[in-house]
Amino acid sequence: MEHFIKIAFWTFTLSGSLQAKSLSVMSDFRISLMRDYVECPLNSTFYTPENVLDKCITTAVDCVMKELHGTANEECTDHEGYINQALDAIDKIRKGGKTDKDHGLTDTDCACEKWRQTSFSEFLNKTNDLLQKINIIRSAIKQ
Repeated sequence: MEHFIKIAFWTFTLSGSLQAKSLSVMSDFRISLMRDYVECPLNSTFYTPENVLDKCITTAVDCVMKELHGTANEECTDHEGYINQALDAIDKIRKGGKTDKDHGLTDTDCACEKWRQTSFSEFLNKTNDLLQKINIIRSAIKQ
């Protein structure tokens, strides 16, 4: 019985720590902090990544970075620097390896301009979905 309890304890501990590591990576992107503390004018719109094809993930990440670096930095108020922190974290994804076949920003199937333009809040929601998709793909590749 004691042996069973030790196995159960370590199984629970290890699975909990592995899940926590995955969640901490997502928090590096500051999505929830930007949602709470970055203020954008109501008329600001952002090309929003939704239903991104697997072959377009690298381009989608580049487009998100362009929107954060351009529109968000120019039009939004960010006293805490969360946009730049998110840009740094997303840049690490780009440098960490491509998740598709390197379709560039000029690939018409993957063009940012084909995306809907939405509010900052919706942009953050869909960007979070994209980052979760990348996390899932990378996890599958590592296994």
